[in-house]
Amino acid sequence: MIGRILLIGAAFSISVWWGLGVFLPFGPLLFRLSYPDMAPTSRYFRLAAMPCFLACLVWQPTGLMRFNQDEVSKSASEPAAPANHYAIEQIAQPLTEERRAANEKEFQRLKKWSEALRLKKRDLLHSDTQGNIAYDAELSQYEAALAKATSEKQALFGSAK
Repeated sequence: MIGRILLIGAAFSISVWWGLGVFLPFGPLLFRLSYPDMAPTSRYFRLAAMPCFLACLVWQPTGLMRFNQDEVSKSASEPAAPANHYAIEQIAQPLTEERRAANEKEFQRLKKWSEALRLKKRDLLHSDTQGNIAYDAELSQYEAALAKATSEKQALFGSAK
């Protein structure tokens, strides 16, 4: 900062146009090249500031130069993929029977949820706006879960045929 202020002062001592030109891109460089005898004091401050800036980057607690060496060494020692697989191979899916059992279990859960929603709708008053909003939100969650389970069932039983 001090070096830049000294450079701006030297540029304004030459002319107002050089003083304003220092604020433009490449202005300080052109001024230093045009008047090398006017800029040495700013150079000393800039050269002294550079190691301080680098030390700040290295020694700050969450610096740019910091990284967790344990994580790097741990991730470097782990393989990127299983040794017996290539990138294009599929990893084994759960067995079809297990998926079918999980799907049936999901349909049983959805059936109970549907019954609970039916009872809520029966007991809900039309004037209860907050209750209707909550019911609609739960109904949309139920419908999304039902659509997901139905598509899973079609994929499972469609592949068996």
